[in-house]
Amino acid sequence: MRLLVSCLLMMMSFSGACWAKVDLRTTKPLVIPEDKVTPKITKEDVAKIIPLDIQSNESTGSVMSRIADRGFNMWFNSPIIKNSLLGRAVEETQEKLKTDVVVPAATPRGVSHKFSFRVEAFQALAKVEYSGWVKAAVNYDAKASATDIQFKDKVMNNKDLVVSHKANKEQGLSMIGLAWSW
Repeated sequence: MRLLVSCLLMMMSFSGACWAKVDLRTTKPLVIPEDKVTPKITKEDVAKIIPLDIQSNESTGSVMSRIADRGFNMWFNSPIIKNSLLGRAVEETQEKLKTDVVVPAATPRGVSHKFSFRVEAFQALAKVEYSGWVKAAVNYDAKASATDIQFKDKVMNNKDLVVSHKANKEQGLSMIGLAWSW
């Protein structure tokens, strides 16, 4: 069968006959348009998604979870998604989940108290901040099942005493420190 097809093709090429009846002198060239709609993925984009700090004892599920999280964050923070109906709805929802409560001082020399509540539902974070007698913050990361509690109190002009506690499902860490700014 192959021999027959080969012979037919050779006979057609020698005879000069064209069964398709195409005049090559009037045929327009084929123009393939350039795709300017599909976003291009670069090496830098891949490096933003694939974690480079993978530990040898880290589980496959943990690595895959990090890759998916980083990929989703990169996709969601892209200008196309941010400006879409979904992106605007998420931003509006995030703004509605933020509340500040201020309790003014009863006297001119009194202390006013401010509470800031933030829920970042799409990042699975909850934050509560207090300022008044001291500065305090409680952060809860639901993805990592981790809690971070921090208290700051000014001890000198540019120095703060910091007491913090960080806890996750594996360990807890308490610290006392002195922080200063210049």
